[in-house]
Amino acid sequence: MRNILVLGFLFLYLVLMIPIHLILRIIGIWNPALRYKIGKTFVYYGFKWELFQAGAHITVEGKDNIPDVPVLFVSNHRSYFDILLLFNTSGKRPGFVAKSEMNNFPFLNWWMKNICCLFLDRKDMRSGIQMIKDGAELVKNGYSMVICPEGTRNQKREMLPFKEGSLKIAEKADCPIVPVAIIDSDTMLEERPGFHIKSGSPKVIYGKPFYIKDLEKEDRKHAGSYVQNIIKDMIESHGGQSVDKQ
Repeated sequence: MRNILVLGFLFLYLVLMIPIHLILRIIGIWNPALRYKIGKTFVYYGFKWELFQAGAHITVEGKDNIPDVPVLFVSNHRSYFDILLLFNTSGKRPGFVAKSEMNNFPFLNWWMKNICCLFLDRKDMRSGIQMIKDGAELVKNGYSMVICPEGTRNQKREMLPFKEGSLKIAEKADCPIVPVAIIDSDTMLEERPGFHIKSGSPKVIYGKPFYIKDLEKEDRKHAGSYVQNIIKDMIESHGGQSVDKQ
């Protein structure tokens, strides 16, 4: 039943909101900031309803660690629901760095662009360089961003290695990085074979912010591993599954 509710609402939302999207595209020609503001509001309430229908009983900790400036959220990635959780609990309504394949989904890709998401072709180095430039520009213009440096959803005990270049947005924009640990979001969907949504109790923990420029020289060289170990410690200290450090 949850599958029908969640997928049915998603389908209706994407189709019925086509006129709104077209209006937002016109607004964006003259005022991109207003387009993002309106788009993020629509998406926030859409996500809120989807999380309610899915039966998500969310615990959020460390939200007071998020500074009142644009940031780069760096998170582990276990579920499709991570995007909804991060967008709706951070208070920033951030954009996301997504794989380029997501740009092939009609209607969905429109709304991703309405909340300043970026699309990364993981096989194209030039795409990565452009994504860093575009992401840094968005942060400088006041928009927080999210990146999941594992590069894909991962339900294994050990996190996949964080890609070192993934934090370049923060370095180029000179913005703080906020580590985020997401626990048990996969219990709502991915831990079972097939596509079967069930209620769950995911946790979202926001860690203390830091600037790459303030790290020791060796940690700056391996910033991906540095933040990954922070997230691993956060997961273990909040009752998540034990993980091996890199």
